[in-house]
Amino acid sequence: ARATLPALLGTLRELEASSDAGAVRLSPLALETLLDLQQRFVAHEAFPGKAVRLLRRVVSRSGTEENGVRRFTQEDVTAAMREQTGLPDFVLGSEPPKTRDTLERELAAQVAGQPEAVTAVVDAILTLQRSLQPPDKPLATYLFVGPTGVGKTETAKALARTLFGSEGRLVRFDMSEFVSASSITRLLGMPGAPDGELTTALRTQPFCVVLFDEVEKAHPRIFDALLQFLGEGRLTDGAGRTVDARQAVVVLTSNLGVREAAARTGFHRTAESAEAHYLSSVRAFFRPEFFNRLDRVVPFRPLTPAALRVVVEHALESLLSRRGIRRGNVLVEVEPALLDLLVEQAYDPRYGARPLKRALERRLTVPLAHHLVQRGAEDLARVELFPRGDDMGLCVELLSREKAWAPQPDPAAWTLADVSRVLEETAARLEALGAPQVGPEALELVERLERLRAEAVDIRETELAERDFLETEEAVPKEVERAYDWRRNPGRGGLRARPSYASVPLPVSREERLRRCRPRVVDLWDEVEWLSHQLACRERGPDTRTLLIEGLGDASVSALESVVRTLPQALGRVSVYEERVEPDGRIAWTTTSGEQRPAAVRVRRMAVSLTAFGLAEVLAPLEGYALVESRRGDGMRRSHVRLESLDGVAGRMDDVSRAVAARDAVRATEREARRMGTAREQDRGRAVLEGRTGGLMHLASQRSPFEALGWAGCVLRHAARKEG
Repeated sequence: ARATLPALLGTLRELEASSDAGAVRLSPLALETLLDLQQRFVAHEAFPGKAVRLLRRVVSRSGTEENGVRRFTQEDVTAAMREQTGLPDFVLGSEPPKTRDTLERELAAQVAGQPEAVTAVVDAILTLQRSLQPPDKPLATYLFVGPTGVGKTETAKALARTLFGSEGRLVRFDMSEFVSASSITRLLGMPGAPDGELTTALRTQPFCVVLFDEVEKAHPRIFDALLQFLGEGRLTDGAGRTVDARQAVVVLTSNLGVREAAARTGFHRTAESAEAHYLSSVRAFFRPEFFNRLDRVVPFRPLTPAALRVVVEHALESLLSRRGIRRGNVLVEVEPALLDLLVEQAYDPRYGARPLKRALERRLTVPLAHHLVQRGAEDLARVELFPRGDDMGLCVELLSREKAWAPQPDPAAWTLADVSRVLEETAARLEALGAPQVGPEALELVERLERLRAEAVDIRETELAERDFLETEEAVPKEVERAYDWRRNPGRGGLRARPSYASVPLPVSREERLRRCRPRVVDLWDEVEWLSHQLACRERGPDTRTLLIEGLGDASVSALESVVRTLPQALGRVSVYEERVEPDGRIAWTTTSGEQRPAAVRVRRMAVSLTAFGLAEVLAPLEGYALVESRRGDGMRRSHVRLESLDGVAGRMDDVSRAVAARDAVRATEREARRMGTAREQDRGRAVLEGRTGGLMHLASQRSPFEALGWAGCVLRHAARKEG
């Protein structure tokens, strides 16, 4: 690999000469990382060609530009390698390696009720993570065997997502289509048409999971052709070209032994007995030379109702991510009791999850389709699905986008005259406030009032002044220098007399004055608006308002946290709480400490308590729904998060817990009324916030509430305009 360095440096010079983008530099650590990654993960290609190809991929990125030089670091090399292979950062080494416990927890969330399969998949990932993969065969070769519909194919998909970043890295072959002797040419090609489906897929993307589904149905010639593939990690296509498959994981699925197991009552009560039975069936079917090329035979268990409950949640998430629902501006919220009903009605241990998925399509997809065709493309709606007897009920809550407020002055368009006028009006307003008589709890308001008055004076005298002053050094007269006696000033070390300085006035352009003072005047303008409101509200005492932040449907905790961060927390004292579901099922409210929460803990909802004078009017426009766009898997998903004010809550955690429990009881009564068909018509909900995680905006004002003083000023000016 070290002998490749001259070729890499020569390639860099060529790229510089042929590009108009200027000089290119790779750090020594970046070059070392490039060579190391190629040596670890690209054994099917040779140096220096494979290193040069990755280098070209790295340099095609933007990099970091400094003084006309594009610089590339270790992170740029890792990102290019990730794009090429799909391997995650914890395997490539740019992130800490994951432990077995972490991987098992992540895979168990995707594969329900199959601990043996999870262990096998984790073993393959750990082997690659530690660079212990075999040098002359595929990364792993597994035979998944068990009843139909228990998750064998889903496990292969989970492996592709976790190890290679996407389900698109799964190459699937239905072996029931390869039942004739001539079908081998479909896989490997033939002299007249050398590009077979398997060889082409491996040549195009060697980092993948190859799935041979229901392998026992294939013709015996297929097994002979796969011997070289499984044993040596390579294939020969119809033109005699060799295809390397050592970076692939091979998964075969089969139903061997399932019929016999089902016929024997009481058999396979333990995982060990099931594994022994399936292993015996597999040995009896495959020839020894084929069986010996399998790394592991993984038995799959029949799904229990509890495991089916997890499967139906996954299937529901997949259904709700379909384009028609995502683009239809509709949120579907499914009551857990409905999922339990579907599991109970569709459970059949002989067919696993397939009847359940068909029931989901029939019971959920069709009613949703009927609803979607009756709505306009821009209408927002929340659809709640719940059990009604042995059937399903559907309730629709229409949401309206908050109407845009009347335009307010845009500080970005202010001229210097505008800034001067606003400053004078604000200063006059400060003087008009006088010296209010306040109690001890509002002394901070008086202190802010005095500070803002001083701020207004400072802006007028410094930022708006037409002249600035430059300190210049004046020459020291010779007689002073000669008369200076260092012996009288031993602390000065015999240095010459210090020079004196004079302030020289310099003209300041209008553009410079505007640039300096506009941000300060805008901040003053907003803060005076907020302080005036607080002083007007001081008689009623400080307001404490608690907003419950609740995700609907499959909203993630990151969506909840994004809404919490968007709130104007800087306006007062703040406490943030979250309701957690512990691994043992316990549910409890706790204070957020800023520390990373345990991975096994699930957050159901959050609450934010704010305390300040005059807070109620400023938080009122934020009650409603937030439409949060976040990345989920390979695309963007919209989540709905409800912001609801909890009445009569003092802000302590116990008060929040009691208020939420009372509110849950009210909602349970409302759900029961909908289930019985006696619910009254609901008010139309409001969508008040919209945007991506980390960038939510208030729909009506197009302001971010996170900019607390700017938000308060905007809300209060809007209210004053409405009253006027």
